[in-house]
Amino acid sequence: MARRQRTDSGLLQPGAKELRDFGADKLILALSSAPKIFAMQATTSEMVWTKYLGAEDDDCAFAPKNRSGLDPCTPWMQLLPSSASPHAELVVIAPRRGKSQQVLWLEPLTGEVLHQESMPDADITAVTALPHKGKTLRLHPLMLIDSSGGLHTLPKNAQELQESAGSLYHYEVDTTNQVIQGFAVPNLGEKRPDKLVPIWNMELGSLGETILTAATPQHKQWDHVPVHIKGDASILYKYINPNMLSVASEDKLGLNLYILDAVTGHLIHQSQVAGGASPVHLIACDNWVAMHYRNPKKTRFEILVTELFQNKADDGPWDILFGKKGAAVRSAHHLERPVPLQQTYIMPAGISAMGVTATLKGITPRSILMALTTDHLTRVSKDMLNPRRPYPTNAPAAKAKVPSQFAPSKDEPLPPYNPMVPLRQTEMLNYYQAVASGRRSTSWTPAVGFQDNVRLATSLTMTALESEPPLPFPVLWPTMTYKRTVWGFPKTGDPNIVP
Repeated sequence: MARRQRTDSGLLQPGAKELRDFGADKLILALSSAPKIFAMQATTSEMVWTKYLGAEDDDCAFAPKNRSGLDPCTPWMQLLPSSASPHAELVVIAPRRGKSQQVLWLEPLTGEVLHQESMPDADITAVTALPHKGKTLRLHPLMLIDSSGGLHTLPKNAQELQESAGSLYHYEVDTTNQVIQGFAVPNLGEKRPDKLVPIWNMELGSLGETILTAATPQHKQWDHVPVHIKGDASILYKYINPNMLSVASEDKLGLNLYILDAVTGHLIHQSQVAGGASPVHLIACDNWVAMHYRNPKKTRFEILVTELFQNKADDGPWDILFGKKGAAVRSAHHLERPVPLQQTYIMPAGISAMGVTATLKGITPRSILMALTTDHLTRVSKDMLNPRRPYPTNAPAAKAKVPSQFAPSKDEPLPPYNPMVPLRQTEMLNYYQAVASGRRSTSWTPAVGFQDNVRLATSLTMTALESEPPLPFPVLWPTMTYKRTVWGFPKTGDPNIVP
């Protein structure tokens, strides 16, 4: 979403200040396969601006659509540096026309083209933003990686690549060769780096495993709370690693979940789900990973929740107040392994997409959004999927054994473990409106206040929803033009939600 800084255009009435806490000052940016960009006001669904990127090249009609990396026939859009930045630019890669492909930098509030350049003559597989280290830039630089590991920048000859050499890393999950690889941008002194250097790899194909999906922590651009305060005021330190990579694979025995450090390649945690089968949906946020899968032996769906904490005791507030060892620098190669807590829950339905809510300051408890195969959108509070929930007294000793440091205290209102996750009618975000099957992704953005807000679920149709934890029913807002929102955008791609 793009936050609107002006109220004199008539799209947002100056007197509607109470609506801003519910995201009324934001735009929903969506890119269709037409290809066309839509900017829609979040509260009223009024169209603010649109931009057509040009007709598809004739050769694209017969090109394969399942290629790895960037498809030159498919448009690409990303908000940079992030949706949490006070100033952002919309970077769009238009589909190929003839032998050329254009990259556009747009102003997200108006759709104005700020800059335009041609893509390098190479098979580009990945695009990432270059860090600008506090500089005030009108055009955010990009680093492009081709199929042979070569490095390119846009705008051309951007100095940020050489300035950040030695501290830039890249990883690839190869679902064809069943390999996970890590690379680094080498520091060559005064010489500009032109190719990635491999630093680690993890081969799963040799073990008879097939990579199904991978996920990285969501909402890293927003603030989060690095600790959990128990009922007795003691502190649990969350394992917060922005470079965490979760990978789900399948073999003849079931499913495997790997949690890696994408920079060093170190294996942080590994779990095996005996009898698990695809389809698998994976999501990660903060210090936890959730994996939804099918259990054919028990004819049901399950969700595995893994939460990671630092193996660190609570020494009280003395070090926090006086900063003892607060400025110490530690290498990621020598970090202690975290303590994993894990529980499995039974889901009453299959899902086609999964997301997680975003909060402005990380204080509001998160919820997991699920697009069910029954054409419903529902959410489950992360507090219900908490691996610290105590087991009953008659539980097996292996399950009930939890380190005392992480066990819930008497004053902590954690419900006892119950494997069944009920689908409550009050948690159905689409209320009585059915959302067509085929959902591919969900996008979230926080509101100004304390609410969590779901903004968009994309499929062949597009639906915008508002979710408010204090209310008994999270429903569509009264001013929403439902027909325009749901049926107006066929074949919508992944959206960008920019504050």
